[in-house]
Order: sequence, then structure tokens, then C-alpha cells
Amino acid sequence: MQRSPDTETYFDWAELPVELSAAIAKRLVSIHDYISFRGVCESWRSAATFENFDSEYPRFPWLMYFSGEDVEKGIVVTKFLDMSENKTYQTLDFSPGPGTYLSCRGWILYISQNMVDVNLIHPVWRIKIELPCLDTFPTYKLECGVSRFISKMVFSGSPSTKTDLLVMVIWGKGNQLGFSRPGDSSWTVLASWDDSFCDIIYHNGRLYAVDVRRRVVECDIHGPNPGQILQVFSLPEDHGFSFSNQDLCYFVESSGKFLIVSRHFFGNHKTARFQILELDLTDGSHKEIFSLGKRALFLGFNTSFCLEQSASVDLKPNCIYFTDHLWRYVHLDTGVYCLLDGTIKSFGGFPGSVHAPPLWVLPSF
Repeated sequence: MQRSPDTETYFDWAELPVELSAAIAKRLVSIHDYISFRGVCESWRSAATFENFDSEYPRFPWLMYFSGEDVEKGIVVTKFLDMSENKTYQTLDFSPGPGTYLSCRGWILYISQNMVDVNLIHPVWRIKIELPCLDTFPTYKLECGVSRFISKMVFSGSPSTKTDLLVMVIWGKGNQLGFSRPGDSSWTVLASWDDSFCDIIYHNGRLYAVDVRRRVVECDIHGPNPGQILQVFSLPEDHGFSFSNQDLCYFVESSGKFLIVSRHFFGNHKTARFQILELDLTDGSHKEIFSLGKRALFLGFNTSFCLEQSASVDLKPNCIYFTDHLWRYVHLDTGVYCLLDGTIKSFGGFPGSVHAPPLWVLPSF
């Protein structure tokens, strides 16, 4: 309860009409402000629901990194760098333990060190969604020594609000496609493909994937034959687009177009440059592009995504923000690549980790 400075009137903020407190909650775009709003009182907490938070509002992503282990407690110390405010946060209740990590939007896919526990975890809301064990994949017993059995992950909506959530992955030594739903007893494996997949995205109700030869496939994951794979794009023989098996390949949706991004390396496994191929799957046209305009890409062991510079997202336009592709303790290959002049500005000060390089995490629910 708070007294007005000019009168003896007291305001009990807990008595604020629920429709008014909900309207205020909907206007809060910062996840920090939203969490603080929820902590005022019980009635405000009930107004600040997942649904009332505008997850689609553009926000600069956080960089999640690992700053050590508490061996006695068996936890991994994780921190989040809000690059828009240059502030670092540590969520004390987010400490799944040693293992491997991937990210999609604001969620973390955690696989325990013994590869038994597979969970989606929200680092702020402390929500955990269990997924089937890895031993339900058909080749798991033969490949259980693979350090990153699941290499990419994307899902069909917000795990906070969707009851028909699908979690889609690239799995195994052969980098094939699979999916599961929370509550499933096993992972569903899609049809076998003759090469390794590099990246996946979920767009307009369908799963898209790109393989090492830059072929694009489509899967009607909600249809009657969700395991069927249909090739929808391949480069012609005279494409002139430079890539090799040593490069990394990412797949990004941007304003209705699809981008295949090749990441080239020096001999020391440090990033040298990027190339971008823009596809239009409606007519099969493609072209190499050399500018992103006001947009920027965010690549790494996260679901690849694109953001546009705006009043709420103060990013470097026409750039690619990338994190390391290897686990190393020093000299991380993490930075910003400028498409205009080909320069790279490295991020400094992040410790290496055996669990994962730094991960891009969108502050949403």
C-alpha cells in the first residue's frame, strides 16, 4: 500500500482491477520489467501470464555462457549477457548440471552427461519439459559415444503455451532428422537421407532442412506422412557458389526468403568469412547476396535466426553474429562478421567450456 504525496489517500496496488493490471503487463516489453511486475503481488502475478507477454516483440538476444562448475553441488554455473544493456545476469535456479546444451528462442535443450535426461528448460521461469531418452533412437547403442548426439533443435511454437508442441532435431553420427512430443515414449525418426543435414528451421507448419550439398528438403511434419522427406531445392552444377565439406552450413528464414549461409575457416579452425545464398522456394530461384541491409543473422548451436535493426533492437546491421563451433577453453571463435568489409570483431572475456560454446538465447517465453 502506498500513500499519495498530496493527500492522505492510500493506494492498494493489489486492488487494481485485473483488466487494468493485465493491460499494463501487455505493454511491458523488457523481460526484466515483466518479471519484476510479477513479483509485486499475487494479483499482478496472475495478470502477468505467458499469454500476456509479447514474445514476438523484437528484442536483442542474450548470450548464454558457462563460467565454471560447482563440483560439490554437481552444477554448471551459467550466466547471461544482455548485450543491449551490457549487463550480465546469473539465474541461481538454472543449474541443470554437466552435459550438453542447445538453444531455441528462450529455451535450452539440456542433455545430461550420462545422456539419460533430455529436457527443455526455461532458464527464467524454471520450467522443465521432459523428452524421450536418447536410447529410443535406433542407432543410439552403436553411437552412444558421440559427444553431441543431437546437434540442432527447433520447435513448433512456445513450449509455455502450445499443447501440440513438436521438438524437431538433427540426430546421430549421420545427422538425420527426427522429432518427438512431450509425453512421447520415444523419438520418431524421419526417412533416411543419403547425406548429412546441417541445419533445420520450422516455417509455416513445415520442417525445412539443408544438407552438406546445400540441398533443401521439406517435411509436412503435421500431415498424414510426417516421416516423408521431399527435396525442394538443389544447386545446379554451374552454381558458382564456393563451399566444401570443411565449411559449416546454416539455414535461416528472413522475410519469407530462405538463406543458406556458408561459414569458411582458416587452417586454425577460426572463422575467415561467410557467404550467403538467397532462395525463393516458390519458383526455385536463387542468388548470392552481399548485403543484409538493416538485418543481422545469429548463428551457432542455436536455432539460426534473423533480426532487423529497430528502436528496440540496437544491433549492428549487415552483420553476422556467430558463436564458436568447437569446445575450447581459450581463444573462442565468437564475434561479429561485417559483410560490408569482411572484418571480424571478436567478443572477449568468455571462458571456454566442455559443455557448449556460448549460445544465443532470445529473452522470451
